[in-house]
Amino acid sequence: MANTSDSRQALLPQTILAKDVMSTSLLAAHESWTVAELAHFLVSNGITGAPVLDDDEQLLGVVSVTDVARFTSMEQDERDERGRHGYYTDSLDFDSRLGYLDDEYNDALMEATTVTDIMTPAVFDVDAQAPVNQVARDMVANGIHRVFVRDRGRIVGVVSALDILKLVAD
Repeated sequence: MANTSDSRQALLPQTILAKDVMSTSLLAAHESWTVAELAHFLVSNGITGAPVLDDDEQLLGVVSVTDVARFTSMEQDERDERGRHGYYTDSLDFDSRLGYLDDEYNDALMEATTVTDIMTPAVFDVDAQAPVNQVARDMVANGIHRVFVRDRGRIVGVVSALDILKLVAD
């Protein structure tokens, strides 16, 4: 019986690098946008997450639809208790009531809350020359769906879990 780890390694050869599978069309969110503006941006562009930039185009973090759903589904006392960004270090065990989609209170909350309030300040990135199998291991180890790709210190693209799945699906 073949070692499962060895057979998975064969799916992604060392010769395929992050730069070979990354998307270079990066759409970014601005730190001052409201959560309502962010939700519109994500939906209208058909994306599930984006890097967060400040006025100087410095990368501050990343935000996703999961962040929006988590934030809007929490009760106010939960947000207060966990503090700003605190719940992003937790697992995804949150109350996923769907009522928040039609809740007028949450509509007002989404207009009063900014991307900075809900983004994840940790940024996961890899070098453009990193082998894709290492990128995949890093994503699994950190429980993330996308990593930014850097070349000589600047962000040049993003690799998503879907990009890696496309390699093994062909």
